[in-house]
Amino acid sequence: MITARENLRRIVRREKAEWMTLDFGVSPGAMAMFRKHLGPEVNLAEYFKFDGAWIGATGGTRRPTPDWRSLYYADGSLPAEAVIGSEWGGASVYHAASDDAINYFPLRGISSVEELERYPWPDDVGAAHRFVGCKEKVDAAHARGLPVYMGGPNYFEALWGLTGFDTLLLGMAADEAWARKLFAKWAEGQVRMAEEVARTGADILQTGSDVATQQAPMMSPAMWRDWIFPMMRDAVAAARRVNPEIMVFYHSDGNVEPLIEGFIEAGVDILNPIQPECMDIFALKKKYGERICFHGGIGVQTTLPFGSPQDVRDTVRRTIDKMSAGGGGYLCAPAHMIRPEVPWENVMAFVETIREYGHP
Repeated sequence: MITARENLRRIVRREKAEWMTLDFGVSPGAMAMFRKHLGPEVNLAEYFKFDGAWIGATGGTRRPTPDWRSLYYADGSLPAEAVIGSEWGGASVYHAASDDAINYFPLRGISSVEELERYPWPDDVGAAHRFVGCKEKVDAAHARGLPVYMGGPNYFEALWGLTGFDTLLLGMAADEAWARKLFAKWAEGQVRMAEEVARTGADILQTGSDVATQQAPMMSPAMWRDWIFPMMRDAVAAARRVNPEIMVFYHSDGNVEPLIEGFIEAGVDILNPIQPECMDIFALKKKYGERICFHGGIGVQTTLPFGSPQDVRDTVRRTIDKMSAGGGGYLCAPAHMIRPEVPWENVMAFVETIREYGHP
């Protein structure tokens, strides 16, 4: 039997594979359900025998941590319970009832290049020391026959995580000088990060940013191509100069159909999560399936939370049959994380149906 690593490569190359892969993400709120059924220390990838290993960067910046509260939240806008959870000064308050968070942004009032220049930017974004030990983890996963996914560049969400969503979009729309400099400076680190991920030997460079609502992209395709496409293209090219065989995974929620040609041009191999609630995923397969692999497609707003277990089984079988017709090109998964409203019986119906299609 071939390894899970080779099986995945066959699917992404749009060749006939020996089995359908299994993986899914779980939101923090939904983990309580999994721990209730599987034990408090459960490792989902090991328990469900996921067809891959997910490895993250091992180190952060070596810059001393700024006093974010006094620098950017001295006006009292940051609640005492907020957690500053990143080296960039972004903060959040998690609400268990909604399984979501309210976010706060250090550069929320930015209006000039000078303000950006005063911001304490880490000078080691994408540096090699952030990936110490990763190659050894990749090698260990490969020895088990597993493909390795490693997180890489973020092209949009992390930027508005600095400024706030409305501030960034308005800066882009007005072609503000500070916005141009912000994108250019961010891109430098994302390109270096892509190179370092490729040096570890990881099979999949996992990238992304939500750039669409469920109706349409958040910006025109022309604006997306002007502001975001160059960063994607350059990061992918940098990774492939180091490792020509690396595969590129891109995540965006929403109706991204008007941008798919651009994703392909930028070098994306795998597109996730192809939400069936806002796109005709079978039409996408027919139109683009010779040039890109799709990952996801099982509705987390429809079938998984609100269907019966039999609905889940029927949907998974039908989706696999249509999306894999003629060969590979499809990795079956929920169209985003499993959240608390998904019944346990439906989780198991999904897993069991994938296994019926050949998962070892």
